Amino acid sequence: MNLEQTINELARFLGINTEECERRVRGYTVKEAAIKWEQANPQTAEDVERFYKDKADYYLYELTSWNCTNPLYQQWNAPLLSYHGKKILEIGAGIGTLCIELAYAGNDVTYCDISSTLKAFAKQRFEDRGLVIPIVSSLRGLRDFDIVVANDFFEHIHKDALPKLLKQLSGCLKDQGFVYHRSNFKQQDIFPMHFDHSEYFVKLARDANLIERSNGDLVRGGESKGVHVGIPMLGPMTDEWFYSFVGMDKPPGTKLTKVSSRPADKARNEIIEKLERDWLFFMDADQTFAPETLRKLLSWDLPIVSGLYFKSPGNPVPHCYKYAFQETTGPIKDAHFYSPLIDPIAQFLLKHTEELKKTEAVVIPSKKEDLIECDGVGGGCLLVHRQVLDAIEPPWFEYNPGTFVGEDFYFCRKVQAAGFKIFVDPGVICGHKMKGFIGPEHFLNFLTTKGKKLPDIYPYPWKEPGE
Repeated sequence: MNLEQTINELARFLGINTEECERRVRGYTVKEAAIKWEQANPQTAEDVERFYKDKADYYLYELTSWNCTNPLYQQWNAPLLSYHGKKILEIGAGIGTLCIELAYAGNDVTYCDISSTLKAFAKQRFEDRGLVIPIVSSLRGLRDFDIVVANDFFEHIHKDALPKLLKQLSGCLKDQGFVYHRSNFKQQDIFPMHFDHSEYFVKLARDANLIERSNGDLVRGGESKGVHVGIPMLGPMTDEWFYSFVGMDKPPGTKLTKVSSRPADKARNEIIEKLERDWLFFMDADQTFAPETLRKLLSWDLPIVSGLYFKSPGNPVPHCYKYAFQETTGPIKDAHFYSPLIDPIAQFLLKHTEELKKTEAVVIPSKKEDLIECDGVGGGCLLVHRQVLDAIEPPWFEYNPGTFVGEDFYFCRKVQAAGFKIFVDPGVICGHKMKGFIGPEHFLNFLTTKGKKLPDIYPYPWKEPGE
């Protein structure tokens, strides 16, 4: 990249004349950043992130010189310029020089940096060249990259933040995609902001399913495509559930994770942290599932879709809901309430009474127009794509404070806030065990019992009979 051209671009960005900009670039020394670091004296991972978010103009001068005149920078990046037609993410992308070169080489490039100053200058440079390069500050939702470039990057990451970051980068890659990095974990005398991760970096990478090649690349190993089944075990596993799982039609390579002796929210979060596939399917251990359940839910190719089951114990209303209201006073202040979708579920099931035949777990025909959009679902038969989990901050599930109510609704509110729609397939029906299994026949009987007067709304949490 031409130094004179970049100086002209930077002068325009800063609103100064070219001569002044050139003086600043050529007069810059790395001591300036070192002084700023020592003055800030960051101690925690949050302090370090804040330091780089607040990068001042001096980093513009440093990176202009580094990108355009330093032979090491050219040497590091030369192998990348032989790639064409690849999907590439550069993290810590600075003023965007490498992104421009990779885009010119015919790649689909995404820029990532947390500094608003550097992002703004990179944006100007992309627009000047007519390049459409997405600019992001977070890795959330980024998937299926062939290459992640992280040159001169990892040494600027606090040790406490490194394990999570490596796992996030692994999640950004396709299987057999790789992280290309050239890292300088030394020279703390010149660069006091460098962290020395050399003793444990490879181990942390392996923990993130990134395997080091002889040239230093970190390759995503294993097989991510497919389904990871998660079972939160709040009680003993029923025989009926076991036979359901064994008999279920599962894609090749399906992985199973069971978490016992945890509250439901903790168990679900732990399962997500262990996710190794693109799809996560929650199966509660007190339910039964038809053999076609998982395949049917996968067939919709929706970010989040649930099967249908019914509340047990209590009135057997369907565990899919519309948002009702938020309590503002009283002992459960700030609690959220939901209304079960009784009418649309009943309308669907009443058209299929012959196919139900009082079977507690069955898949009956449903079309795309039969899917019901809702605001909340239980987590007992729930299929979620990794992109949804990547798009929201943990904890993914959490009980309402001071209660054991609503960890699944908490999750649904975060999912909707991230822009995803939630659907239920009323034709994928599970049994739900109490003393016996609660199924659609209980719901239809409850709905149609002679003389039964149903209120307009069944807010959750509702009172049990007799309370």
